[in-house]
Amino acid sequence: MSNPDQAVPPAPDADHRSPESAPPGSTPSPVDPTAFGPYVPNPALDELVCSELARRTELIAAEARAIAQAQARQAEFFVALQGWSEDPLVSSRLHGNPESIRLADVNAATLTEDQARAAAYSRWDDRDVARRTIVSETACLLRLSERTVEHLMDQSLWLLAAPATFEALSAGEISYRHATALVDQMRTLPMEDQAAFEEKVLPEAKRLPVGRFIDKARRLRERLHPESIVTRSTNALAERHSRWEAAPDGMGWLHWYGTAHDTKAAYDRINGMAVKLKHLGDPAPNGNTASDTAGSGSGTAVGLRPDATEELPTRTLDQLRADITAALLLDGITPDGMGAGIRGTVMVTVPVLTLLGLDEEPGTLEGYGPISPEAAREIAGHAPSFTRLLTHPETGVVLSLGKTQHKNTKAMKKYLRVRDETCRFPGCSRPAVTSDVDHTDPWAGGGNTDCDNLAHLCEPHHRLKHLSQWRVTQETGGILHWTSPGKRSYRTDPANPVGPPRPRPPVVGPKTRKRPADDSYLMPRQRPSRKPTPPAPENPPF
Repeated sequence: MSNPDQAVPPAPDADHRSPESAPPGSTPSPVDPTAFGPYVPNPALDELVCSELARRTELIAAEARAIAQAQARQAEFFVALQGWSEDPLVSSRLHGNPESIRLADVNAATLTEDQARAAAYSRWDDRDVARRTIVSETACLLRLSERTVEHLMDQSLWLLAAPATFEALSAGEISYRHATALVDQMRTLPMEDQAAFEEKVLPEAKRLPVGRFIDKARRLRERLHPESIVTRSTNALAERHSRWEAAPDGMGWLHWYGTAHDTKAAYDRINGMAVKLKHLGDPAPNGNTASDTAGSGSGTAVGLRPDATEELPTRTLDQLRADITAALLLDGITPDGMGAGIRGTVMVTVPVLTLLGLDEEPGTLEGYGPISPEAAREIAGHAPSFTRLLTHPETGVVLSLGKTQHKNTKAMKKYLRVRDETCRFPGCSRPAVTSDVDHTDPWAGGGNTDCDNLAHLCEPHHRLKHLSQWRVTQETGGILHWTSPGKRSYRTDPANPVGPPRPRPPVVGPKTRKRPADDSYLMPRQRPSRKPTPPAPENPPF
């Protein structure tokens, strides 16, 4: 079964899309009904309009068929590329450092801890390095994520393994989405049942919209699968996961892939609570509280800040569902008691003048990007669990990195995390907090340990840098220039152009001892006893 992490999130069917605003300039101007005079029946004119409608829509359909044919050819090229890279003569040349494997094996008994960790990067054989090389090269060229390219390569192999489906795609009879939906269902069946499934479901792909076809293919696959649904559900349960996806305008998506009954029950609970609040008139915090209706125990209106109820006196049902979800996830407690007082910690960069309310420059949320100045000020002012970063409004140089750092290495790591935010390989979005801090010029080769020679690389790209033909150089300010094995150049800039951390203040040495070493609380020096001074007379003689 395919890994759901590698699957592209399903897009809603065209029949279920919500109306969206048309792009600027594409909305037709209103037609004055009196401009053409009163309507007069004219069959010839009606036929002319209908014929023109058919011609214009056929132009679009022709382009759709051409796109399907081009995607079929692209799938062929993907398969050919994979086959070429698996040739031993090719894969050995794509491996940039095969000698390291032999040396690591020979000297395994004498390796230090650091050397052993470096040798672990060499555990990729020629085939692995070649696979990572063609994926990274293609992803950078197409400006796609490597996961998307891997998914396309995997789908291409399955498409060519389904001859009838590939032929229909090449002829433009079905779209690429129809074809991939078919093979995604087919690939989970045993090999001997796949041809029968394709034969039965392919005619439906030629006549149904994608959404309805997916539903029909899924139901047919359930009937044809020889394994019981209990066994398949147990295997699928191991692939449950949650992931976050950024959205425009300071928003984001939280995806939860779980069992059908858990996800449905969770949505039903959220919906039921939202409907109840809606019927109650969306009460303010002084009325029904989250602890009364949502069970979160927060004591405030569900999903709203206490100072925000005046801004949003009533919420739509969709808004209520979103606010309830946030309240339950942020403040809820698991059945075993976990979650009490725990909140996610993020890092936000706030310009000084924005924090003081003198400017409207947006803040920057780690791993996301610009957020509104109001949200940045709220985070900095009301969320002590957030790390607050103050920057100069013009130069962007870091003025404060939170609490005083005692070691340069800790300050440097935090600075690099703020500067990079993500892995610095072209197109990679893995967070810096889970990546390695890599020397651009290897330390073993004389590279310095300073901010202009360090950058975050996730483990796969850290390995790729050392084992393949990818090359990288770094400019002042954290700008990386990558050269691919195909001799293409790519530049990656730091997410936040902040200045380097301040140097640690000089360490003050111990004070010079002012008394002999033997004069201590353990060996006190004998001092002469002091006689008390006689009191002054009440009437002094002057």
